[in-house]
Amino acid sequence: MPLTLAKSLKARLRSDQPIFGAWVGIPHPTVIELMARSQFGFLLLDGEHSPIGVQDLASLLPSAELHGTPTIFRPRSKSAADIKAALDAGVSGLMVPMIETAEEARAIVAAGKYAPAGMRGIGPWRASGYYEAFETYLAEANDATTLILQLESAKGLANLEDILAVEGFDVLFVGPADLASSLGLPIGRFDGEMRDVLQRTADAVKRAGKLAAIDVSAISAIPELIEMGYCLFTIGSDMGFIQASSRGLVRDLAAFSTGQGT
Repeated sequence: MPLTLAKSLKARLRSDQPIFGAWVGIPHPTVIELMARSQFGFLLLDGEHSPIGVQDLASLLPSAELHGTPTIFRPRSKSAADIKAALDAGVSGLMVPMIETAEEARAIVAAGKYAPAGMRGIGPWRASGYYEAFETYLAEANDATTLILQLESAKGLANLEDILAVEGFDVLFVGPADLASSLGLPIGRFDGEMRDVLQRTADAVKRAGKLAAIDVSAISAIPELIEMGYCLFTIGSDMGFIQASSRGLVRDLAAFSTGQGT
């Protein structure tokens, strides 16, 4: 199942159709299952800015797999050990934060690919169905697994062409808040200078034969970004959905306390 889902995510990315996923930050199988039942194109399990750790993946991934939902994991660091552990657990893809140089990009590819393309250690315990599909997994994992690098800083932007020249990763994901902050631009806006940055980035990604991705906070931003060339999007999170839904309900219920209800 992990390899099948990895292949399905890669096939979707190669279809030139936009794909939409949501963030997950609550390390509980029930939350993962509820999110998977919503039928997002993928779930992005965030190990950088949430309590989820590599050690949680083995207990979380089955809930997504049950509903045929691919998973991408973002580790806390660029550690080769975390990359290997996440892939061995069976995630469909990996997204590594704050890539600023071609050297860093090459190191991520090396950690995420088996030889001769990289130096990933061999031990895909869960990803290979507890070794039942060991040979098949080793033969197909390099192509099936999606590797995503994040552009989040002015330094990374300055080195963009060199980063994109590195072979072996599939997607460049713009972290708009960190990138805007690093550039001294307003966070949360895609107009003006930030729009120019996003367009130049998408153009460079396309020239390199890779795919452009970005996080958005509003559906209204998506059409223009698709026009620019972005095709993978994250929007919303488990924590945000719970908070927004519960607050909205409480606001509606408040009408009964003020005599405005029926």
